[in-house]
Amino acid sequence: MPTFRSGLLLAVLLLSACSMPILQDPQQTKTEKPITQNKATTEQTKTPKDSVDEIVNTVVKNDSANKTDAVDKTDDRNLAEQLETQKKLANANFTELQNRVGNAPELPRILATKQLSAKEIDSAIQQLRSYISKTNSALASLNARVDDREKMAISGDLIQIFLSDTTVTHNTTTFKAQPLVGQWVRGESRVIRLKDNILFENPKSEDLHITFSESYQLVVNGEVISTVNPNKEKNNASFNVSTYSTKGTIVGKLDYRVVNNK
Repeated sequence: MPTFRSGLLLAVLLLSACSMPILQDPQQTKTEKPITQNKATTEQTKTPKDSVDEIVNTVVKNDSANKTDAVDKTDDRNLAEQLETQKKLANANFTELQNRVGNAPELPRILATKQLSAKEIDSAIQQLRSYISKTNSALASLNARVDDREKMAISGDLIQIFLSDTTVTHNTTTFKAQPLVGQWVRGESRVIRLKDNILFENPKSEDLHITFSESYQLVVNGEVISTVNPNKEKNNASFNVSTYSTKGTIVGKLDYRVVNNK
């Protein structure tokens, strides 16, 4: 009987042991749970960082785009300024050759700056630079010819000019300039200063440009007033021209004679 009871008790214990839950699962669950939480935390942390990076990248891109636009505008403005500078130089050369020689190469035809693209402006600048280079060479040759005439003049290369009865009107100021005498070489252009008092500096004064062109024309402030006959010793001419500021007028008379160096 005792043996039977012991066997029965052992059987009950074995059955109880088989029906008990395994203790390892809860431990594993506890271990895996923090890992899952760590993943979630990592994902939550990563999302704001990615957003910040995207914002930073956007700002950088916008900033770069703004800088590029600013550089482009600066470049366009510089090109426009270069074009205007080249235009002034080309026009100055054209006018000087027109006055001193009697003709000049035709200026390049260029549209207003606002109507041109950056590429067209650059092309126009190159055209003007080529024109300026060409006319600079022409002016250098002209200056050399004038020097030669001054050293060894032939008939009609030298004239003497006597300026008299000259009245300058500028805004509300009017004065009569002192008479002046000077000698010009054919192809030469000079600027003389008209004053109402030849002995002292006076605010009443004005520049007068007189040119004796290679084509024997007398040009005063850009206007042809007479053609010199190299075979006629004396002549005279009257003029009524604008001042170079175009805000006044100069009215006067000059007498000229051909100088024969024999």
